[in-house]
Amino acid sequence: AMHGKECVGAIVCKLDIHRKVIKRGYIAMLAVDIKYRKRKIGSNLVRRAIRAMVEDDADEVVLETEITNRPALRLYENLGFVRDKRLFRYYLNGVDALRLKLWLR
Repeated sequence: AMHGKECVGAIVCKLDIHRKVIKRGYIAMLAVDIKYRKRKIGSNLVRRAIRAMVEDDADEVVLETEITNRPALRLYENLGFVRDKRLFRYYLNGVDALRLKLWLR
């Protein structure tokens, strides 16, 4: 996401075959400059990524986020993601993660 010539937000995602049958989209990273938060930039980036995955026939989209990251959880749950699994000590800092999933089909 650009504001003038400045990058203020970015998303990294991919699409793979999971267990030989499911086309799974994966959101690896979402970042929005702190000065530009609360402007729907993150939501719009995620929506665009999901749209691209749908056009590529994805069955689901998954991601992980820190269990303590309430703003991220709220953003993803508002977009229809549900809490799928708790991953204990997932991050190097020892914090648990939640795997979130959005079923597309």
